[in-house]
Amino acid sequence: MKKMIFTLFGAGLVLTGFLFISNQDSTPRLDEEKVAEKKVDDFILHMKVERATSGVEVHHSLQYIGEQTIEVQHQTPLVSFSLHEKNHDFTGSLVSKMMRTGNIYYQESVTVPISETGESNLYVKARFLANGELVNIEHVEELMFN
Repeated sequence: MKKMIFTLFGAGLVLTGFLFISNQDSTPRLDEEKVAEKKVDDFILHMKVERATSGVEVHHSLQYIGEQTIEVQHQTPLVSFSLHEKNHDFTGSLVSKMMRTGNIYYQESVTVPISETGESNLYVKARFLANGELVNIEHVEELMFN
């Protein structure tokens, strides 16, 4: 009788441990990394989307390919990312950056949280002034989460 109780107790512990471990990794995860570029006028927006522990991490930069030195001015952030909805928020005073041909303006990586599995759109928008002229770069990247 005691042997049977210990066996059931042990089996219960093993099952509880298995369920606990399997629920720990139930967060949706990006199926595959994505790399994208979007060219508008004399600018190329470079992006790489990869898995992160709490969502997806987006590495991004803005490259200038024009011929003359220009001044880029932007609010924060230079590039906005939103999952599921086109919801972009640019705030604060203008930040200035001088750019020459081939210069790349690197930005801090952004982590976007994930809430559900399946297909989702990552909406991307860069908004800035180039020598006083407004430039908008918009892109939609389809992502799959499992």
